[in-house]
Amino acid sequence: MRFTSRTRFVAVGAVAALAALTACGAPGGGDKAEAGPAVDDVAAWGEATGTVQFWDTNSTPELKAKWAELIDRFEEANPDITVEYLGIPNSSYLEKVDNALASGEVPDVLLIGNDVAGFIARDAFEKIDGPFSESLEASTDPVQVATERENAPDGGLYKAPLSAISDVIWYRTDWVEAAGLEQPTSYDEFYELTEKMTAADEGRFGFAFRGGPGSMPPMFSMAYGMAGIGEFFTEDGQSTFDDPAVVAGLERYVSLFDSVSAPADLTNDYTKIVAAFGGGSAWSMHHNLGSYQDHLRNLGGENVMGVQSFPDADGVSTVTSPGISGLSILKDADNKAAGWKFVEFMATEGNSDWSEAIGQVPANLEAQKAPWVAESQPLEAVVALTENPDTQYLRLPTYLPEYGSILKTEMEPDFQGILQGTMTAQEFATKYADRFEASLADYEEFVQK
Repeated sequence: MRFTSRTRFVAVGAVAALAALTACGAPGGGDKAEAGPAVDDVAAWGEATGTVQFWDTNSTPELKAKWAELIDRFEEANPDITVEYLGIPNSSYLEKVDNALASGEVPDVLLIGNDVAGFIARDAFEKIDGPFSESLEASTDPVQVATERENAPDGGLYKAPLSAISDVIWYRTDWVEAAGLEQPTSYDEFYELTEKMTAADEGRFGFAFRGGPGSMPPMFSMAYGMAGIGEFFTEDGQSTFDDPAVVAGLERYVSLFDSVSAPADLTNDYTKIVAAFGGGSAWSMHHNLGSYQDHLRNLGGENVMGVQSFPDADGVSTVTSPGISGLSILKDADNKAAGWKFVEFMATEGNSDWSEAIGQVPANLEAQKAPWVAESQPLEAVVALTENPDTQYLRLPTYLPEYGSILKTEMEPDFQGILQGTMTAQEFATKYADRFEASLADYEEFVQK
């Protein structure tokens, strides 16, 4: 098998455009391995009663409150089921889940994003093709479902999609207007404004840089966005991460640190960049749609703009394909039947409220028609890109089982080295282009076996 990540979106109508948010190139150009056995009947899991252990792997105080509200609604509708919630910050959840898998003390339901392939490779999740086709497939965005299947070498479904999430550059429109300047329409203009908005002696900076946990998604998005390269692997399996254009984009992105950002940004995580942006000490930041509700609460929608990518001189925008957040049933779970009832609720009745709270595109087709979706400027901008034939989407190799661990345990520490001047961008890019190529070769061998 040979893998490619290049694709372009074609959207017809508003619903098709929303669905296309998650359309992306498949990990392979050949046929997938034949799917193995799946649970065809939920009854095989027993009675849907008792206690469900649910782990939220993207916990924040605001989202924890939303989960509490949704769980109350679920328990009211299902009085024979109790949901025990555990919130874990995204930056530290992998270690906790790894320990749970090692001990066998796993939850019944897990919220999971782009790290799903590693858990599939470890046989940690139930394949849910049967239950999903029975109760959720007709009401779920088919493109989100197809995208999620691409993360499994057998083409199976191991996660019920809840929402699609896109990376976004956020900036303060009110600061630009107050300075009598024009809103940015290109990366050059954006960088110029980061300098003009910086007044370090007054504690104001042009950019809140994410140097700590979770620093790789914005790095990929910015480096490839400026490079204009829409594939992570070439047709012959070579990673483009060390392409000169990507290296130049990486260097330019890193140049934001400690020039138009605060020196303390070296260890910034999600909470800190949102606090800097919302608290008035930074003009811009890079995150994903998940922080939109924070920006609305802190600043008001009229003062914030979300831009997925700026176009190049030819009008081409290069963006990383959206990731899918969803719920998985653990293979060693004690109460799969009741867990599946909770998954069904979140993928239908609870989907719009949860997606709005986290600022992402719902997976439920009915929820995609909710007024809040059409009224959201960042979602509207994302949809506009899907309708633009000059948009190209970079499919990051989330299907590699090692993808999550490479980013979190290998790349993040080395990225600190770039920021501190002990490693060059070229050295970083060369090292991880080789690393991803080796991981791809291992994956191809695994699929062939």
